[in-house]
Amino acid sequence: MTSAESRADRFARELADLKISDPAAGHPRGWQRLGGVLMVLGIVLGVSSYLISQRTGDALTASTAITISLGGVTLSVVGGAIFLRYSLTGFLRFWLARQSFELNLLAERTLSGGLLAPSDGALDSSGSGSGSGSAAARGKHVVDAEPGRGWTRTDS
Repeated sequence: MTSAESRADRFARELADLKISDPAAGHPRGWQRLGGVLMVLGIVLGVSSYLISQRTGDALTASTAITISLGGVTLSVVGGAIFLRYSLTGFLRFWLARQSFELNLLAERTLSGGLLAPSDGALDSSGSGSGSGSAAARGKHVVDAEPGRGWTRTDS
């Protein structure tokens, strides 16, 4: 587990175990494009039918055009929701995978001793410094990383 390639291979295997659909299949991209087209189509339909309703003298034609205009607004809202859902899905899928990978990397570094050092006994059970030689007395921020196990982390 020391090389970057083995971590990447393990990460790819863990993603496969989660049974997340592959975005490369093109289905989410198609839905996203459909949502964008519906938004534009709804705006065009709404504006054009509203203009028709304002320029006609017949009340029946005007009410029909206003109804079509409201349908265009509805179409635009539905298209926006579809577009937003599939565009955020792609972003959040990447974000979740990155968070998972970084958390896994942090756990490996923590367990291998890269972040934690054995406690020097400067902390008592309440977590405050116990002497003038403690890290807290020297002006450093002391965090009890694993309570009860004697591991501390000092930040300058």
